[in-house]
Amino acid sequence: MTYLISVGVTVGILAGAWCLAADNIGLISFAGFLGWATYFAAGGGVKGVKLGLCSNMSGVLWGLVTTALCGIFPDVPYYFFTIIFAGIMCWQAHVELLSFIPGTFIGNATYYAAMALGGNPALTAVGLACGIFLGIISDKSARLLTKDEQN
Repeated sequence: MTYLISVGVTVGILAGAWCLAADNIGLISFAGFLGWATYFAAGGGVKGVKLGLCSNMSGVLWGLVTTALCGIFPDVPYYFFTIIFAGIMCWQAHVELLSFIPGTFIGNATYYAAMALGGNPALTAVGLACGIFLGIISDKSARLLTKDEQN
């Protein structure tokens, strides 16, 4: 079995389990999928964990800061803060652990989507982190099922 076939099997099984678990314990299921995607997009393995987790959490943090400032300064249009923090989310890539810019934007967008649906920041962060963990499990499990270690 090739890696792509085996990762498809492991992801499929874990995706169903994740949806069931997230729904039953009150986590945000889509946050898990976005963290999971970040793990693979950041390269998987240790690199995917470090870059994915740090960038996603950074995005959530910038979302928290942005919404807090919007609350403190309600007369300032929200897009003013969006301009500033979108730039910062790119500039912070000078720090190695924050260098995966798409992961930061994924974390940030996940935060806004969760808040729009009445979620909370802590559960957004937990869901993203669960997704990184699911990425590890699906990746490692797929490698156990395949002889094709080259992806």
